[in-house]
Amino acid sequence: MREEDIKPKVLLEIMFLVIQNYPIEGLGTLKQVLDSKGIRTLTVSAEDLTGKEEFEGLIVLGGPMGVYEMEKYPHLRREVDLIQKAIAEDKRVLGICLGAQLLSYALGGKVVKGAFGPELGIGKVKFMGKLANLGEVEVFQWHGDTFSLPEGSELLAYSEKYFQAFSFSHALGLQFHVEVDGKMVEEWIREYGGNQDWVKEVEIRQNSLLRIASYLVEWWLR
Repeated sequence: MREEDIKPKVLLEIMFLVIQNYPIEGLGTLKQVLDSKGIRTLTVSAEDLTGKEEFEGLIVLGGPMGVYEMEKYPHLRREVDLIQKAIAEDKRVLGICLGAQLLSYALGGKVVKGAFGPELGIGKVKFMGKLANLGEVEVFQWHGDTFSLPEGSELLAYSEKYFQAFSFSHALGLQFHVEVDGKMVEEWIREYGGNQDWVKEVEIRQNSLLRIASYLVEWWLR
């Protein structure tokens, strides 16, 4: 037996950069899902980005600002540049809510205020295409903007009002939230206002949301 055959195999950790656009909108339950896959994450405030960050994968989270407010929030432009860099290097990108809108914009799509009003609280989305086996599920929504489907991308989910998920190469955009738990939603309500009933509604569906999150992450990392 050769010496290298008896040495323990070391599983190298993969580091994904997480861009946090607002202090109370973090990874949530996605942290435990990624940990279980052996993926290490480094969370950086969007305002602290230099544009020179190195990473093996990129996750862009939500926030109350709009993609069309780049003059007011210049870090949004740096995020778009990093998304485009990741896609050019064929790295994985996951965008959630604002992150999905930034992904669409980075790929040539448009982001506007939703013509059919905001989606808030628990709502249904219907999966299709490569994610059709998920069927129709309940997720948590908190957004007023929407995105167009970039050329070359594939629509993966929709609601009665808007596109909800799409993919492009190794990038996945999710308009909805499956990373939330009751505590996170409670923080959002304190900060943004909203219906206190949403906390209980999310808590009741916590296991389902976690299962959907796990499935989507597994599919994204395939």
